[in-house]
Amino acid sequence: MDKRIVLVASMGMSPSVLTETVWCLAHQEVPIIPDEIVVLVAKNVADKLSKEVLGGEDPIWRRLLKALKKDGFNVDGKLVFGNTSIHVIPDAAGNAIWDLRSVADNLAAADFMLRQIRQYTETPDVEIIASIAGGRKTMSALLLSCMSILGREEDKVVHVLMPEELEGGAEPPFYFPQKGIVHVSRRTGKKYKGDKLRSELFEVPFVRMRGWYQEKFKTNPPTYLSLVKKVQRVSPPAAVYQKLEIDFDESGYVRVLPQRIDVKLSAPSFLLMALIANGVPKDALGNELYRLKSVLAEADFPMAVKWNDKFCESPKFAAEGMTADNLGDLADCMSEIRTKLIRAGFERVEDLVPKRNGKILYPLNNFVFHNEDLIPEDIRRHLISGNVQTERV
Repeated sequence: MDKRIVLVASMGMSPSVLTETVWCLAHQEVPIIPDEIVVLVAKNVADKLSKEVLGGEDPIWRRLLKALKKDGFNVDGKLVFGNTSIHVIPDAAGNAIWDLRSVADNLAAADFMLRQIRQYTETPDVEIIASIAGGRKTMSALLLSCMSILGREEDKVVHVLMPEELEGGAEPPFYFPQKGIVHVSRRTGKKYKGDKLRSELFEVPFVRMRGWYQEKFKTNPPTYLSLVKKVQRVSPPAAVYQKLEIDFDESGYVRVLPQRIDVKLSAPSFLLMALIANGVPKDALGNELYRLKSVLAEADFPMAVKWNDKFCESPKFAAEGMTADNLGDLADCMSEIRTKLIRAGFERVEDLVPKRNGKILYPLNNFVFHNEDLIPEDIRRHLISGNVQTERV
């Protein structure tokens, strides 16, 4: 059974973007004729849309359907659109918003759009095409954001590029190519035959986050802002991280790149950094350092390496299991790393060595290993990860 296609469009003071979007969808290489049209507008636009597109003795919408039928498209039972299809954005009190001019109005619009999109994305037999061509720029941005959060694989976002000749508008308004109608550009005053003008449809690529986060939420957040905040809490921070070099020479160094600032750490803290770079989970770091101590004690290291003996001689991580001593040693090392990296000008330290229950969010591919060939081959796997770059400097 074919899915029902719903075109959801944000609209501003140019109703022609709606008819042009429908026309372009039908006349693309693989024609699409939506079953239903839903328009999201402020009150001032609703009145204009109803009057200009649905009103009069020979409504523009009826002419559009006739033109599509003449071009060979089956529109029977499709493109259902009337006054009840025009959804006016309400404010917090439920009153129709006249225009989106304040922060409160735009947040109300975001919540409204989210509810509208959600009711369709929760229905398996419905496919959404969201048009962001009309309305204020904030409306288009919010509608795209809602689609990015809720959109499924089959859902689409489109934008219609109006004819270049009529940039700035035309008299009479350009609703779709019509033979026998001459449009006069408001910008240049030039005349153009309606059937010679063409718009272009652009399918907007967008990131679909729904499959990534939906398993983490047991209930749907009630508002747009609360949903955005929840997504941000479970997503890695959108940050540009400085790279860190782990140098296994001598006493071991952590180097902040690209400035090449050396950070000298104690041997336990240095090896803690190596394990973090190796992708060891935070809750396993203490036990891994305990096991590592016994492994390194039996290894035959080159004379140039001093961090091995220093770690083995250290009283830290002498306890097996997650004992209080072990946890305390881990907290001490993380505190040392935080303090010295901050002094070296490293940003976003909490993402690398978080406090308490925080997660390690620093990306592994931002670590670089240097002088890793000084590590005996039989224990290299304990300290070198396939996720980490290795290079000679």
